[in-house]
Amino acid sequence: MSDEFQRSIQSEKLRQLYRFWKRQTPAAGGPPRAKDLEVEGLAEWASNLIVIEVRPQARFRYGFYGTTFRKAFGVDMTGAVVEDLPAEQSGVLTAEYRMVRRTQRPYWRVYAGWFGPKEEPQTWERLSLPLLGAKGDIAFILAAAYRADVRRSLAG
Repeated sequence: MSDEFQRSIQSEKLRQLYRFWKRQTPAAGGPPRAKDLEVEGLAEWASNLIVIEVRPQARFRYGFYGTTFRKAFGVDMTGAVVEDLPAEQSGVLTAEYRMVRRTQRPYWRVYAGWFGPKEEPQTWERLSLPLLGAKGDIAFILAAAYRADVRRSLAG
């Protein structure tokens, strides 16, 4: 991945996570292997982290759903599949995860919508990072997101 990709990321926390992921990549290139990932190193991002398990038939299951998301969206998706979400959300996330799986490259985006128990407008910045399984395929996707509109709402 180029430095340009890293510069696109606005959140310092997401840039740090991206650099952590890059340090885990093998010398030959490509995504790191899940079994080689220094999991304890993820503690800094745990509350804003989601771990997606890539399942057979291209299904994506939430293996871990950070506390920030549970509070912000009013639900704990741990153990659920992406298809359990409303159709529009499920479609966007499934397309994102399929792209990460197919390209074996990180994916970054900023998104906005009406989220949470109070249906409030929110803007989030998100980074999805692939992890290889034993067979050399994508077995997990680490996704982290941070509110991008918090500073504006606090200042306004």
